Amino acid sequence: MVSHRQNIYRLILAFVLLLVILTCFALPATAFPDTADHWAATEINLLAAKGLVGGYPDGSFRPERGVTRAEFARLLISALNMDDSAWALETSHQLFRDVPVGHWARVYIQLAWELGIVSGYKDGTFRPDQVISRAEMVSMLLRALKFVGHGDQEVSFTDELPDWARDGIMLAAKWGLVNGFEDGTFRAGAPVTRAQAAVFLSRMLSQRGALYEIYGNVLSVDESTITLGIEGQVATLPLREGCLFYAGAQQLDRNGLVNELPQPALLAVHREGKVAFVQLLEDALDSSIRIAYQGDGTGAQVNARTGVSFMEQPLEDADLSAASTADPAASLATTKKAMNLAGLLRDVNVDGRGQIIAIIDSGVDPGHPDLQRTTNNRTKIIGWRNFTGEGKVELSGTAPAGSSVLSHQGVSYRLPGVSSKSGVLRFGFLDEESQGVDFNLDGDLTDRFLVLAVDSKKAGVYDLVFLDTQGDRDLSNETGLEAYDLSRAYATFRGPFGNSFNLVVSHVDPAGTTVVFGYDQLGHGTQVAGIAAANGVIQGVAPGARLLVAKVLDREGTTQWEQLAEAIRWAAAEGADVINLSLGYYRDETAGNNTLTKLADDLSEQGIIFTVAAGNEGPGLGTLATPGNAKSAISVGAYITPEMWRTDYGYEVSSPTLWHFSSAGPRQDGLMVPTVVAPGSAVSTWPLTAGNGYRRGEGTSIAAPHVAGAVALMRQAAGELGFDFDWNDFKQALAAGSQSLPNMTAAEVGYGAFDAGRTWRELRQQEAFYRLFRGYAYNRRLGFGEGLYSREVMPGDVPYYVINQGDQEQIIFWSSTAEWLKPLFQMTSLPAGGRRELPVEYVLPREPGLYTGWLEGRLLTSTGADIRLMTTVIKPYLLHRENMYRQELSGSLPAGQFKRYFFKVPEGTAAMQLSLAVTGSQGRFDGRVRFHVNQPNGAPYGMSDWVGLAPAGQASQGWSGLVIEQPQAGIWEVVVYSSASLSTYGRRDSHYRLSVQLAGVDESKTSSRPLPYLVSIAPKELVPGEPNYVTVHVFDRDTLRPVTGMLTINEQLYQVKKGQVTLTVVPQNQEFVVNIQI
Repeated sequence: MVSHRQNIYRLILAFVLLLVILTCFALPATAFPDTADHWAATEINLLAAKGLVGGYPDGSFRPERGVTRAEFARLLISALNMDDSAWALETSHQLFRDVPVGHWARVYIQLAWELGIVSGYKDGTFRPDQVISRAEMVSMLLRALKFVGHGDQEVSFTDELPDWARDGIMLAAKWGLVNGFEDGTFRAGAPVTRAQAAVFLSRMLSQRGALYEIYGNVLSVDESTITLGIEGQVATLPLREGCLFYAGAQQLDRNGLVNELPQPALLAVHREGKVAFVQLLEDALDSSIRIAYQGDGTGAQVNARTGVSFMEQPLEDADLSAASTADPAASLATTKKAMNLAGLLRDVNVDGRGQIIAIIDSGVDPGHPDLQRTTNNRTKIIGWRNFTGEGKVELSGTAPAGSSVLSHQGVSYRLPGVSSKSGVLRFGFLDEESQGVDFNLDGDLTDRFLVLAVDSKKAGVYDLVFLDTQGDRDLSNETGLEAYDLSRAYATFRGPFGNSFNLVVSHVDPAGTTVVFGYDQLGHGTQVAGIAAANGVIQGVAPGARLLVAKVLDREGTTQWEQLAEAIRWAAAEGADVINLSLGYYRDETAGNNTLTKLADDLSEQGIIFTVAAGNEGPGLGTLATPGNAKSAISVGAYITPEMWRTDYGYEVSSPTLWHFSSAGPRQDGLMVPTVVAPGSAVSTWPLTAGNGYRRGEGTSIAAPHVAGAVALMRQAAGELGFDFDWNDFKQALAAGSQSLPNMTAAEVGYGAFDAGRTWRELRQQEAFYRLFRGYAYNRRLGFGEGLYSREVMPGDVPYYVINQGDQEQIIFWSSTAEWLKPLFQMTSLPAGGRRELPVEYVLPREPGLYTGWLEGRLLTSTGADIRLMTTVIKPYLLHRENMYRQELSGSLPAGQFKRYFFKVPEGTAAMQLSLAVTGSQGRFDGRVRFHVNQPNGAPYGMSDWVGLAPAGQASQGWSGLVIEQPQAGIWEVVVYSSASLSTYGRRDSHYRLSVQLAGVDESKTSSRPLPYLVSIAPKELVPGEPNYVTVHVFDRDTLRPVTGMLTINEQLYQVKKGQVTLTVVPQNQEFVVNIQI
């Protein structure tokens, strides 16, 4: 019943509002009888023609009537082209106690208040029907202009001005916005008349360049159309009925106008898209502004996804890739210190018991001593499943049960004394050559081993497997194995050097046709499992946790999309609390909205937390792997501390560094990925096939299980304290609990370095996080994105949109973490279920580079941000004729650090040459560096040789270069990396020179597409070196209707609303070119 009443009320309200608007603000653009000889007749008629002001039902305008505060708030919002933003507040609650929900101007008043244009009184009222004073009007006009304007009129007033308004009045008078009376007074407290409001509003629009929509040369006029030349084009536009024609201050009829043609003119367009006012000019106007057009030569290249691969990465120097493991425990002790695990364990006594971590990887060595038992002596690995085609044995042979010998192809095999319920044994062979595995570790692939399956419990259901692990053709001394999930048992091949190859029975086909063995040939999964949960010589992060093992990576380190999805579903069904994926697909053409990320997101909603390696194709931006770019995933990049460098490599590095291979974000749609970074190198468990069972590894593969183990610890602690958390809660805690890393942005490291202690404290203190708000922004390729990632073109006027997903209206207070990123609102009211536009100013520094910032919104009662919107902008170096298509840059970098450079390559470039040099001479070079190159779509292109100092026995070189033929147009990234090994050469930093040179640039290469827009800018003289407004008016060439959409102007992206967009520009000289990208 309440809902029905509300609907009726809204219908009545909508009708009343429509009636008010029609009678007061949208009358046809005709002259008013009471303004025919009025001093403000032209301005009144012009604004009426534009649909900004209207008359009364009797046809009068009543120019001397006072303007109320409500009326002027509405006029200003409409003049700023923000009516849509006002009506987004239609369902919001009452703000001022004397402006009820049903008030005709409530939404305009509220929006003007949010913009800081108007304010209320101390008693909570707005006094909407109070006539506005001239001083109040000046204050509102200046705020609406954000104090940007120009003029140099010399003014003074004979009467006294109020202190609070004096400076504003004088500034507005200087700009020509307002003027006094003939007696020299200003009369600050006098009421503003409708005529004065029309004049002053016209002057404000003129300051913005928005008073007229079109400037051109009128060629002809008939009853319904007007034809004119605009910027070298001829266009015929529709005329609104009652269109007014003026020559100077004299109004003309259509016949009088025809006699004056052709003639330059300024045209005003009514909101319905038809010309409603024509102001003829005696001469063409001078203007600082020129319009130009350019083609879009930055077509995005999309690569199809490749196979999933694991995330291990060798160190930069090959001679140091084999780490000493004399003290395996020392390495993990150092990484756990880096992630402040002690800070968590001081607060709670946990080890991960009761938690299940799924390791979906290359498998895990089931015989490694550190992966046998938990801290409370339970079996460590509770499930083992092989999802690859490897390890599969066809059991095509049969033999009668009861026989002690099997003869096959002239070879005799001794059989075990085991009974078969069906009387039929099935057999086959595990063949080294076909499997590509040296199972017995004798150095060749020539052996094969008998496999026998028995139906030991039920006839025809095969469940027991014997494997000739000793290679002596005798199964009587072998122990039968059931599938690991049932038996928790494994088999072992003994090698000649005390080494061993361990494997499990993953699956036995009940019909006895196949057996699938599981093992870790790569070693990658064993390494990952040890970091997360080892309990032995080394202690993983959660030694009490149990493991589910899914083998999805084959011996080449790749898998198939469907296999990975099947493994994830299996782990979830088996009760995994945490799923670790140290693998992923690169060059995913989606923006985290593929079937794998959806699967991860769906299972995350069921309570599972995914920790996923971000990828190892860094250091370039946009090199993320999927499903690490899932919205719910804890995507983990890799970093390293000075103590880790010292412990594992013997290097002296001054500060934490991001590993050079760590993939950087953001996601293609602007979402922040990775979530955090964690230690990306460590000594961990390794299959017992070689060495002592421990090996050091590097990669985001190593970073992800550090976080997986910590999540298991926190889930155990939370359970013991009587609460739980999901991925949303955990990400909120990471946002507040991660450690910031100097000189690293959120696009590279997410929230920062993972800190287990601080994150746990945040989890304990915060309430369950409900994602009340959702935000998005325009994305050129995808339509919209969860953040703003601007690589091809910088943002000019690209708003965010925020949705209230709750059932109550909320007030959000906005702030920014970056000085160049400025929300237009300090606060917004967001109705229940409503959407608001959040305009943003992007005032980037002059220096090219990578800029990342957050818009943060929070409720008044919140201790942290309730919504975070990440903006990532790349500002490139330009290569053009003026600089001879060349950039020469120099710099210095500490050991292990890198610097990003971005270069915009124009269309039609034949070649791009890159060169990197280290200062100094042979044997006395000032460092050791190399560069990495990434294409405009983020994909790695290549890497240079090392330049400068070199290890003993290797030749050093002073420079290295790379030539790229026919480079794709767009933003290329070049990353200079300073070797972490500098301390071994007695240095702390590297000094280098980077040069980029384009060759064969064909400047005639432009887009062949026709111009889809009719663009016009009213002539205006700009002031060099200061902010100026320039309003661009855009019409669809075919329909001639005002355009709403996104347009690239001067290499920046702008939102065009109802045919116009206002730029704030700082021209460097007398001419300013507005370049429209086609």
